Amino acid sequence: MKTIRYTKMDSDKIIELLNRGGLLAMPTDTVFGLACMMDEKAIARVYEAKGRSFDKPLPMMCSSKKMISEVAKISEEAEKIIDRFMPGALTIVFAKKETVADYITNGRKTIGIRMPDDDFILSLIEKLGKPLMVTSANISGNGSLTRWEDVLSAMDGKIEGIICEDARGDKASTIIDVSGDLRLLREGPLSFNEIEECIK
Repeated sequence: MKTIRYTKMDSDKIIELLNRGGLLAMPTDTVFGLACMMDEKAIARVYEAKGRSFDKPLPMMCSSKKMISEVAKISEEAEKIIDRFMPGALTIVFAKKETVADYITNGRKTIGIRMPDDDFILSLIEKLGKPLMVTSANISGNGSLTRWEDVLSAMDGKIEGIICEDARGDKASTIIDVSGDLRLLREGPLSFNEIEECIK
């Protein structure tokens, strides 16, 4: 397989690639992401390309609070956090809605969702009309990548496309869980103290 190089001017071609089940490496506001549609075969190929363990569900990217509400159960506390910190470098683990297929979350009752602070990705999701599954574009066990040349070196021939522009950040998003009591799962650019202050 040849990994095609794209720019952000190629949005129509990128949408076509994703809609036909292809994998796309793309720069985000944090690190480089590997994206696919909510398609069972495409999701399986992401695991294969990364060498990722199947017991780790893929996160999802949405373009709006409304889109999040279609797949996740949003508490009043979670809504405050969304309104304050999204779009941004934050992934929130919610209790998923029953309508979300088990293959999307590997059978788990929760789902991790991010709304990136990136106009191109938000616009892409809006044009697609549904969320994207997006994880870090690297080989599992290795560090996150921010330069497109490094991503291409790791993923060349394993994915259909890459956007040839570097990511804007240098650290993966903060992850919190709101499916029960608020907890920090991974510290990132956003501090947990800020999040706790938001809901006091």
